[in-house]
This record gives sequence, C-alpha cells and structure tokens, in this order.
Amino acid sequence: MIARRWWLAAAVTLVAWAALMLTVRRVAPVDLGDDWQGWRQADTAAIARNFVDEEFAPLAPRIDWRGDGPGYVETELQLYPAVVAALTHGTGALELTAQLVSLACVVAACALLFAALARRFGPAAGYVGLLAALSMQGTVVASTTIQPDPLAFLAFTIGWLAFLDDLATPSRRALATWILATALAGLVKPTTLELGLAQGAVVLFAHRGALRRPRLWLGWSAIVAIVVAYLLHARTLYLDHGNTFGVLSGGDSKLPTAAALTSFAPWRELARFTIVWGIGVLAVPAAVYLAARRRLAADEFALALAAAVLAVFAFRYTSSDFGTHYHLPHLVLGATLVAHAAAVLARPRVTLAIAALAAALLTARDLRFVARQPAQPESILGAELATLAPPGTLVVVRARAPGSYAEWHTVNNFQDPRVFYRSRTKGWVVPNDRAGATEVADAARRGARFYVHVAQHPIDADLAAWLAAHARRIYATSAGEIYALDGA
Repeated sequence: MIARRWWLAAAVTLVAWAALMLTVRRVAPVDLGDDWQGWRQADTAAIARNFVDEEFAPLAPRIDWRGDGPGYVETELQLYPAVVAALTHGTGALELTAQLVSLACVVAACALLFAALARRFGPAAGYVGLLAALSMQGTVVASTTIQPDPLAFLAFTIGWLAFLDDLATPSRRALATWILATALAGLVKPTTLELGLAQGAVVLFAHRGALRRPRLWLGWSAIVAIVVAYLLHARTLYLDHGNTFGVLSGGDSKLPTAAALTSFAPWRELARFTIVWGIGVLAVPAAVYLAARRRLAADEFALALAAAVLAVFAFRYTSSDFGTHYHLPHLVLGATLVAHAAAVLARPRVTLAIAALAAALLTARDLRFVARQPAQPESILGAELATLAPPGTLVVVRARAPGSYAEWHTVNNFQDPRVFYRSRTKGWVVPNDRAGATEVADAARRGARFYVHVAQHPIDADLAAWLAAHARRIYATSAGEIYALDGA
C-alpha cells in the first residue's frame, strides 16, 4: 500500500508538472523566435514544416537558409521533425504538436527514471529523485522546446537503464533495447553517445567479467556502425548542396582551444552550466554527502566521467549558453545522486519536505528565467516581412552572428533562420562581420527581392551605396531595416 501511494504521488506529480509546463512554460507560435535558443527551435520547426509542405524525406531534410537551391542539409537524423511532421498532418498545428512531442519525451524519461530509482533505492527516495529531476532548469526549458534534445534525452535514459538491466540480468530484450536506444540517441544527437562512454566505464568499474561477453562488443559495434553510416550519408548532402550544421563537414568546431583550457573563466562557466542545466542544484550537496560517506556507486562515477569527457570535448558550447542543451542527459546522474543520498539519509519525511520546498523554489526560478526572455529583432523583422513578401519569396538577411570566432579559431554557424521562419520565406544569410555589397548584390541577381538588416552593426558605406542605387527602404525600427530590392 505504501509503495502504491508513492507511485500514485509520482503519477500525479508528473501530470501536474506537465500541465504547468503547458500553461506557463510553453510559448505561443508567434513567440517561438523569442524563446530560449529560438534560432535552434526555428531551424527544427522549419525542417518539420518543409517535411509537411515540400517533401517528407527524413533522410534528406531541408532548411530555409538555402539560397535559391533545394535546401538539403547535412545534419543529425531528423527523426524528431519527422515525427512532428507526421503528427501535424492530423493536427494541423505544427508548433503545438512539436511542443507536445517534447513534453511527452521529457515526461516519459522522468517516469522511467523514477521507476528505476524507486526499485533501486525505495519509492520514497525515488520520488525525491523525481522532484530533483523535474526542478532542473534544463528539464523545464526542454519540456516544450521545439528541438530534438528531449527525444535524445529519452533515448539516453532508456539506453542507460536497459544497459544496467542487461548487466544485472542479461536478456535478449534488454540487449535489443539498449542497442536500439543508444543508437537512436547517437543518431538524433551524436554528442549523446557519451552514453556509450558511460556504459563502458560502468563495465570497467564494476562488471569487468561482462567484457568477455560477445554481446557487449557486438552491441557497441552495431551502434557505431549505424551512426557512422548515417553521418556518412548526411555528408553527401553537404557535398552535393553545400549546406551543413557542422556535423562532419564545414560548420563550426566545438573543440576547446589551448587558451580556453588554460583560462579560469571558461571552467567556471562550465561548472555553472553543468549544475544549473545538467545535474541540478540539489545534486551538489547529494554528491558531497555520498562522497563523505564513501557511498558513491560505480554507475554514478561512470555517468560523471562520461559527462566530463563530453564537456571537455564540446568545451566551446558546454561552457556557454549556446550549449545548454548538451547538459540535458546529465540530469540522469543528478536524479540518481539525489535519490541515493535520500536513501542513505533514511529520514524520508524530513528529506521529502526539504526536497519538495527546494524543487518548488527552483521550478519557480526556472519558469521566471524563461518568461524573462526579451523580444528578438529577428522576430520583429520576420513578422513585418510576412506582411510584405508572399510565402516562398527569396530574401537575403544580414544576421547578428559573425562568420568566425578568432578566440576559438573556428568558423561560426551564423545562419539564423528566424526571419525566414516567421515570414515563410527562403534565401541567403550574410554574417555581420563580412562587410560590403558583394553577397547582397549576388543574392539580388539570383532572385532575392528583399534585404533584411538585423540591427547589430550599422550598414557599411559600400553596402549603403549599393542599396541607394538598387533598393528602397520600406521599413525601419530599432530592430533593423527592410529594403525592397530592384524587381520586388
């Protein structure tokens, strides 16, 4: 009876949390570009919309910043947009459908995590771990974000739990589950293959005898083969069409530089993002307590090691707000630490009261963080352009993002899609650090009918002279300017 009460409490908590995310966290479609990482959401939503409007081809996704080409792009497996597109045919509401898919993935992952923690540490401790997971900023933000990370997080959770089950009690079902889930996580988000590192580490730490089982090596080999095969296929889209998100070809680098690794500030930021967006605030005292009691488990060490490797590998992103989504899978470690500490404390009422209060305060803080995101100029300009340009019109946009970062010795993925997505247009993006009229003039010759200058830097003299001769300004605000080009 006691166990049933905890399971009922978990179910009610998940339903109440989901309702809170839908009514408070979720943004309206018109505010998509203003939401946290709105540029990533717009790209994901655009790919889903192009699956609906143009071609349902999950192995050949299309972006809006395509110039005058078909827009095929090298990227991760776009399973999430494909699912959203398939469901949109029935609902007709793409953005809401995508938000519901994300919410379902996060809720399912947290429910599975609670079930595993409850079986391992007891239902009361498992419930405390659930509260910790739901109050993490990464969980709240991911709940209704239109990005593939919630799906990758679900696959990560399934792959980890099934792997632990297979180590404890080998079975064909557990084997097939962790192979499929781990491969899926790597396909949707290749950096999520830190899961494979965690699996290998926990075997080395506590199950070395399992290394003699061919099933492990066959499983890991199959995962690597599947992910590599897809990435090589995706690279052909870049070679044929020149568009990439920087998976294997072109694009920016996430790797660290020597200067960054030897500086204090990036490490400080990495620690902050890891705690706030990954393991969660409650996991810190839990880890300290378990370490002091020498009760940290092998699987916790394994997850921590894998998270550390990923954090350093993608240091440029994991130490900045551009990569907060990279920390989402780490909440599995955070929830496990909190549940484990709660079980060791063996004071369920006090622990539950403290955890519930802390979770409520943290969730309120998370929701406040999301609600305070400012309006973005790309959204303002995109909304105005939608009144001027018919859907499908070719336009050229001067983005706020630079084309390269000298301090990181890498090019930058500057192609912000928000103007295109909001206005339902297609076209070219020019980075803000490439002055002159050459690229805008070339886009005009190839059919661009509008130039959108997102306010970041003033229009340089060469571009101003070209616009004076070949365009007329039809909109100006603090967000930027819109020009109708010759032939519009």
